[in-house]
Amino acid sequence: MKTARGIHLLWICLTLFSCVEGLGQQASLPTGERCGLGIVMEKYFRQHPEYKSEFEKRQQAFQARYETMLRQKAAAPALLQRANAIMTIPVVVHIVLPDPSIVTDDQVQSEIDVLNADYAGLNADSTNIPPAFKGVFGKSQIRFCLAEHDPTGESSNGIVRVSSGTVSVAGQNDPVKSSSSGGSDAWNISKYLNIWVCDMQGGLLGYCFLPQTPGLPDAEVGVVNNYTAFGTIGTAQAPYDKGRTTTHEIGHYFNLIHIWGASGCDASCSDSDGVADTPNQNACTFGAPAFPLTDVCNTVAPGIMFMNYMDYSDDGVMCLFTQGQVDRMETALTTLPDRTPLLSSDGCTPAIVYNIDASAKSVSEPGKNVIICGNTIVPKVVIKNSGSTVLSSVKLNVSVDGQAPISTDLNINLAPFAEMTVSSNPVTSSGGSHTMKVYTSLPNGIADQNAANDTTNSVFSISDIKLTPITEDFETISFPANFWSNGNNSSNAAFNWKRVSNARHSGTASAKIDNYNLNVPGGYADLRTPQLQVPLGIDSMKMTFWLAAALYDNNTSDTLEVLISNDCGQTYSSAYKKWGQALNTHGNGLFVTSDYIPISSEWRQDTVDLTPFALGRSGNFIVTFRDINNYGNNIYIDDVNVRTRTLPARVKSSGYLISPNPFTSQFIIQNFPSSGNLKSIAIYNSVGQIVWYRTYSLGTADNYIPVYLGNVAAGIYNVHMIYKDKVVNDRIVKMN
Repeated sequence: MKTARGIHLLWICLTLFSCVEGLGQQASLPTGERCGLGIVMEKYFRQHPEYKSEFEKRQQAFQARYETMLRQKAAAPALLQRANAIMTIPVVVHIVLPDPSIVTDDQVQSEIDVLNADYAGLNADSTNIPPAFKGVFGKSQIRFCLAEHDPTGESSNGIVRVSSGTVSVAGQNDPVKSSSSGGSDAWNISKYLNIWVCDMQGGLLGYCFLPQTPGLPDAEVGVVNNYTAFGTIGTAQAPYDKGRTTTHEIGHYFNLIHIWGASGCDASCSDSDGVADTPNQNACTFGAPAFPLTDVCNTVAPGIMFMNYMDYSDDGVMCLFTQGQVDRMETALTTLPDRTPLLSSDGCTPAIVYNIDASAKSVSEPGKNVIICGNTIVPKVVIKNSGSTVLSSVKLNVSVDGQAPISTDLNINLAPFAEMTVSSNPVTSSGGSHTMKVYTSLPNGIADQNAANDTTNSVFSISDIKLTPITEDFETISFPANFWSNGNNSSNAAFNWKRVSNARHSGTASAKIDNYNLNVPGGYADLRTPQLQVPLGIDSMKMTFWLAAALYDNNTSDTLEVLISNDCGQTYSSAYKKWGQALNTHGNGLFVTSDYIPISSEWRQDTVDLTPFALGRSGNFIVTFRDINNYGNNIYIDDVNVRTRTLPARVKSSGYLISPNPFTSQFIIQNFPSSGNLKSIAIYNSVGQIVWYRTYSLGTADNYIPVYLGNVAAGIYNVHMIYKDKVVNDRIVKMN
């Protein structure tokens, strides 16, 4: 996040799971694998081994409850053998694609139609069920509808479209399930079955976590479906164009496992799916075999039930659940605490439409990762008329950091269910990061009839001006402090730099970005200095900081970049960029597959030359530490120091300075305007012997070169410096 035999070890799939590498990291897939159930369950328990035993206990309890229900049903009169009430599940379909419109409303409805037919046993191709299996053909009371309203109560068609290139990575922290990584956030899992339709990494057609997975966040609950295997028209591609991938995955959602058992397509006659009326089966089936099909577990006709929805046959071959599978799914829906709330959901009930209903949808300005240079902002907000009456006026209220709101009375003409962007009165605030609450009130001068959708929130940063030099050790409890600010290119507040006290170079704290737990591929999180004002007359500016970072593996390396902006974040120049082993401080070639916390010896000081970005430019500039996430491991920074240097006049006139002179153990060679042309330095004693020597590739020598001669005798020494375009000789005196 072995042997697996029997229902009590459902999550263990031998052959399949041996292909999984790492905790929550990218997995390779066996050839032909359709479903990622085994991959995601094993990956999850590798990452969270503390939950494995609890999951097994829950599945054992469920199996006992299921078998008890079967005994009671067998003993009951015929009229009591089935639940008569139809159980309708509200569905929301999140389409996450670069062009989500390619999966049309009609294609989505075609999948809902397939689900309703398959689960009711009303599918037309049920006529293909062999006579030997017709006696166990199951017809459930489970049905599906597209949600009629969203979690806020507003009318909906049950379809959410997100334009994004984000691809599903099967397992916890799948980016398609989070708006912070370009996906779509789950709707309330107690009221909706969430289905994500998207492109999937590794050629998978779909996956789903099993019910009762301990510790699994609500945001992870639901079905992920490849857009090429969804519905019966549009983007659906043969041989997976009959909607049966979703039928299969929702079977897992209701606690069915694959018909051949828990092993991952590996041959075994001793494995089981825990359902009595599905024939024992050696391994998974692909393609479109002819009936009967036998194997080593069933050597005579009718053989195996390859047409079962929980096998891997082509969509055109699948055509049934058994009665035992139906009973198992209905037991899950009516008894499992993470499924039973769906039975009381009103998601299939049309939304209530109010006469007067103004809603605040989102803040469009300032953007979520925009730097504001100045103390005044003019918020722009998207509002919607969610009511049936034209909105002629509304009050817009903006509160920063919980303070009294600034209110703006707006005269508008907004038709029912239409949206528009409006501006509030200016809001003034101080430097640093801020939260902003925006809400509507008094639409058409009266109380809003639906206050649930009135409010939206945002964050923004104001960059104050500070004279350099500056230091930051992250010791202040509030974060970011001292007019620093942070932000990211997502809506996930967790994906930000944070102050932590369990790691530091000095003092009691440092700044950390959590790349280990947060899977935001390509997302970036910024930690920014205030606007830095460069003092007049300086000759150079440098920034040092202490760094600790570890690699999870060679495939998931995060990047740390230092960016400079001279125009308040409109454009950036890169002054430093490291990833992989160049960033790693834990040890060359060493990986950390747990949540990385550095020890004291794993901190390294890095230096960034800011001189090219600071000198000779008008205005102020901002330094940004940018983490680019690849779901690797944590990065820490501490003790940031931006310092300036003004060289003596003699350095500027001669191009170099050797000081102090005389010296006792060490002196410094400084160059102006730079050491870029320096090729070598040699120090000779009075008899011509070299006592100190360094060579440099052009452009690599520092402008501030210390020379230690504490181990040589007192006397006069000759300094010989060779540049690309000149040779310099000087003398220096050592004293005891």
